[in-house]
Amino acid sequence: MVMESSFYRRFSGYLKDRFGSRVYRVCIDAGFSCPNRDGTLGRNGCCYCTPGGSWRKQDTSSIKQQVRLEKKRVKNRYGAERFLAYFQAYTNTYAPVDVLKRVYDAAVIGDNDIVGLVIGTRPDCIDTEKLELISSYCKRGLFVLIEYGLQSANDRTLELIGRGHNSRAFADAVLRTREHGIGVGVHVIIGLPGEGMDDIRATARFLAELPIDLLKIHNLNIVEGTLAQRWYHDGTVSPLSLDEYAGLVVDFLERTDPEVAVDRLVAESDPSLLIEPKWSLQKQHVIQKINECFRERRSFQGILYDREPAKERT
Repeated sequence: MVMESSFYRRFSGYLKDRFGSRVYRVCIDAGFSCPNRDGTLGRNGCCYCTPGGSWRKQDTSSIKQQVRLEKKRVKNRYGAERFLAYFQAYTNTYAPVDVLKRVYDAAVIGDNDIVGLVIGTRPDCIDTEKLELISSYCKRGLFVLIEYGLQSANDRTLELIGRGHNSRAFADAVLRTREHGIGVGVHVIIGLPGEGMDDIRATARFLAELPIDLLKIHNLNIVEGTLAQRWYHDGTVSPLSLDEYAGLVVDFLERTDPEVAVDRLVAESDPSLLIEPKWSLQKQHVIQKINECFRERRSFQGILYDREPAKERT
């Protein structure tokens, strides 16, 4: 019988194995923008992104001050002693290299409690010069990871939701990142308009061919002030039920390399702005439902990895 703890590889366990103790993130808002929001790509953002942006904290304090306060908060809540500096809001490589160096240095240099640097960005906002800068932190002995948003491997879906890049750009960014010795995380969304089980499985197979280290799976949340809200009201998109979502997450993870760590299984949105699905507010219940689906199938992460023929990338 498959034990519940072995359904999928948790990122928290991965970090504990690596560092010998629990490691927690401190989230930092460096005030960066996004080419998908400032007019560079001629768009108004991805369909699910609010006018305030993804995870925007609107924090005007210095980077060091943010790190100090976040460390104190996380330490008081969890008793944490080791931390990852996590640049989460907006696109955290969308600036000149000298600006990036100043910002990253402020977060990690001279703080022995910070054992890693995690940078959220877009695959079209990275280049060799930036990768060389980020890889320099690996040489300092830090755990370094770049998280790229993919959302779907279907280029038609990417165009529809307004991503502003295609799957080939994502794959290229992943390969160049790994060539520089940097870990790679990826975000995907289940429940995007027009996508069904075949599309979701195709995205899983697409990622199975790439050297990724971390996976974050999100459901599509309908949030006020987004294009997705308009689509919801005109019937273009309908949120998945919890049972549907849990089954699709298991489908995805069954096709995921068992060595890939899983760090998220449900999207989190501001409850005051969330329209649907309301079940996404009950994170532990969602995870329990996913575990139940694994248990019912007698399945686990990677059970179908490399067992299905690779399909042509869309």
